[in-house]
Amino acid sequence: MPDWKNLKDKAMAAVNSAAQEVDHQLTLTKLRAEVNQAQADLDKALQNLGAVVHEGIRRNQPVDPHDPSIAAAMNQIDDRKQRVAAAQQALTAGSAEESATHGSHCPACGAAVADGAKFCPSCGHAVT
Repeated sequence: MPDWKNLKDKAMAAVNSAAQEVDHQLTLTKLRAEVNQAQADLDKALQNLGAVVHEGIRRNQPVDPHDPSIAAAMNQIDDRKQRVAAAQQALTAGSAEESATHGSHCPACGAAVADGAKFCPSCGHAVT
């Protein structure tokens, strides 16, 4: 006769483990989105500085980093660079935690691969 309590406990442990993995993957996805958004904001700030400098050059004005519009654009770039670095650091920390828990990652799809695995459990790519 099967041990129903033992089976139930194993099933609950598997469900809890899967839920934790989903939460972790969701966190990593959010961190990747933050990195992408911070990089997009930095790109916009760089474009803004380029537009300000371009307009000044078209008017035959010297490029002065102390000009209020240029200084503001440069400050915005510095701020965006810090945001990108912080977001990348958070993502790196989250990925390191995942690697410590799950081993390495598939070079093809990025899925977690257990240490010693020969193939990715997600896409089947060789990970030797």
